[in-house]
Amino acid sequence: MADSHPPVSSPAPWELPDDKLLAECRMDAFVGSGPGGQKRHKTNAAVRYTHLPTKITAVAADSRSQRENRIHALRDLRHKLALELRRDVADPLTYHPPAWFAQYPSLHINPKNPLYSAAMAEVLDVLKASQWHASAAAGMLGLSTGALTRFLHDDPPLWEHVNRTRAALGLPPLRWDRR
Repeated sequence: MADSHPPVSSPAPWELPDDKLLAECRMDAFVGSGPGGQKRHKTNAAVRYTHLPTKITAVAADSRSQRENRIHALRDLRHKLALELRRDVADPLTYHPPAWFAQYPSLHINPKNPLYSAAMAEVLDVLKASQWHASAAAGMLGLSTGALTRFLHDDPPLWEHVNRTRAALGLPPLRWDRR
């Protein structure tokens, strides 16, 4: 399966400070739909960010507060960018994970952590470099295959992306076995 977006140069969009990432985006505010009462239906609280270079979008409309929706949409945009854009691992034989990876043993990192998107992108880049074989990628990242699989499984869009990519390459889907 070919990546739908070009490889990423440094720094990656998900690594940019908020102001720099927002400078690459268009923000649309609109009236949200669904339950929420009069306040939600009368204000432009829902938010959509579009990353202009890639056309990747993220929408947040769950809160009646535009401020909260901006925070959630920006986090979701970083997640989507990290999911879709790949950087090549220069030399898989000499690869070492970034130093900050050591702060998160077995990749126990909260999705609200500012480094979560970077961790997700690093894992995907290494998976790509190892032809989407989890055991090889886990070894490169200094993780057990179980820890890598747990990290992937705990993020449903990430899990689905990896298994879609593996299927397109003729590989069986990863399985989750919580013993």
